Amino acid sequence: MSTNDIGTTIAIATGAPATIDQAGFEALTFVAVNGLVSVGEVGDDQETITIPDVTAGRNRTIKGVKTGTTIAIALREVPADAGQAAAKTASDALGGEHSLRITEPGGTIQYIAGPVTGWKRNERSTTSYAGFTYNITTNYADVSV
Repeated sequence: MSTNDIGTTIAIATGAPATIDQAGFEALTFVAVNGLVSVGEVGDDQETITIPDVTAGRNRTIKGVKTGTTIAIALREVPADAGQAAAKTASDALGGEHSLRITEPGGTIQYIAGPVTGWKRNERSTTSYAGFTYNITTNYADVSV
């Protein structure tokens, strides 16, 4: 049976954890970010390395380094929300990393950390809602608990 993501929540903390594990993330102080509309795909991309083989006349491909993805987060505007203010402050900051806690309806928690960027106000039109989007790029493997 399929499930849905209704009830998913996110929270943000300043900085990356001292250790990239459950204890490291749980040592941080998170602030709930209200008005969640969506969280993009979380995971890594992997580079590929192409090795030419003149004798065989065919290239071979092997796995290369992993790279964290940039995850888009969409919010509806919640005036005076401390979490939205923290996300905007994180995006506006020059440098630094932040941590994000994604809690799924069943209680599974996924932690990610990296730079927060790209805070934007949604388009103002007759077919849009007041809200924001921003990104976080994962600099470390995600931790799921």
